[in-house]
Amino acid sequence: MSKDLFAKVQSYEAYALRQELELRNLLPYFRTVQGPPCAVTMIGGAPRVNLGSSNYLGLSGDPRLTEAAHLATQRYGTSINGSRLMNGTTALHLEVEAAVADWFGEEDALVFSSGYSTNLGVIGALVGPQDVAVCDAGDHASILDGAGLARGRLLPFRHNRMDRLEALLRRAADSDGGTLVVVDTVYSMQGDLSDIVGVTTLSRRYGARLLADEAHATGVLGPTGQGVAALACLADAVDLRMGTFSKALGGSGGFVTGPADVIDFLRVQARSFMFTAAAPPSGIGAALTGIRIAQSAEGDERRQHLEANAARLRTALADLGFAVPAVSLAAAGTQVQTPILRVPAPDDLTAARMWKVLYDHGIYVNVALYPAVPKGQSQLRVSVMATHTEEHLERVVDAFTVVARKLAVVDMPDGA
Repeated sequence: MSKDLFAKVQSYEAYALRQELELRNLLPYFRTVQGPPCAVTMIGGAPRVNLGSSNYLGLSGDPRLTEAAHLATQRYGTSINGSRLMNGTTALHLEVEAAVADWFGEEDALVFSSGYSTNLGVIGALVGPQDVAVCDAGDHASILDGAGLARGRLLPFRHNRMDRLEALLRRAADSDGGTLVVVDTVYSMQGDLSDIVGVTTLSRRYGARLLADEAHATGVLGPTGQGVAALACLADAVDLRMGTFSKALGGSGGFVTGPADVIDFLRVQARSFMFTAAAPPSGIGAALTGIRIAQSAEGDERRQHLEANAARLRTALADLGFAVPAVSLAAAGTQVQTPILRVPAPDDLTAARMWKVLYDHGIYVNVALYPAVPKGQSQLRVSVMATHTEEHLERVVDAFTVVARKLAVVDMPDGA
């Protein structure tokens, strides 16, 4: 008789921790949200300052995007009920693809039903049996899963270590196939940046193609929100850029943009594009409006507010003694305010307690525990919006002050 497949459930270490957190009323996950992810959101039956959303520009819940989603639903229905390949391509999908390509200054673009499926489809289609995918170990799960499921080899390198990247590229150069380097430009948990200068330089030196995941930079960083590659004036050195509509742009779906022949290849080779239903009209309609706002003077103003809010909160938390590092473009040394702030915790249980104190004081943040992060690297993930006000951030700082005093997780400066 074979071993019980479900036996691993009871012995799973993270499952045991979850049960313990539930018993202590400290579980930070699956909290019920009762409204749009605005600066203040109804969560768990109470209004809370929302620092747990990727709604960086504050566009999700904006009446203009809601109206665009409503009009798209009226015209095309609640679901396309088919893949893009067969009956799921609408004029709206094509309009968004043209808008993305124009925005990023590329030849063409392709819209997927999600950011996750974008990375799965692009990497899976391009990395064949003789090929190699070289990925930063800190990359998003969709990248690592896409590379792991592809028919080629996955070679991960230690986060942002250019010496390790070069060693792997040197090894990959001896293989019979091609090489695809894949990096996040803004890392979703740490909030730091890829060494885009080093990555582009090494990719070109060893003849590798480069896919840059701009999911957490699209709409947020760079001229008109084009992302980190454009911010570093290296967009031409990146072969493909992907992003999502479900973060700063307030819609849903993912995209990849680049050379027309590559995009056309992906249309008929990316399995997560061909064999799943098209992105719903409502999310695509909202995304199109979000793109237009991001490219406008209003988009510039929102990015300025977002940068100021991130800088203010980063400084305030550091002043309380929390180890919230500054972020800069490697090589250039230019300081960049990403909207994601990593607040480290000494262990998983303390991280959950920190979250609960904030939650009880009307502040909602995300928590990353093992195995989402390596053991000993638990953290709070604090994400800022352009629409947070000074009063909102003051409430956040007051709540973190309570955390510092109650749980003694930092050495507070005198007078704090």
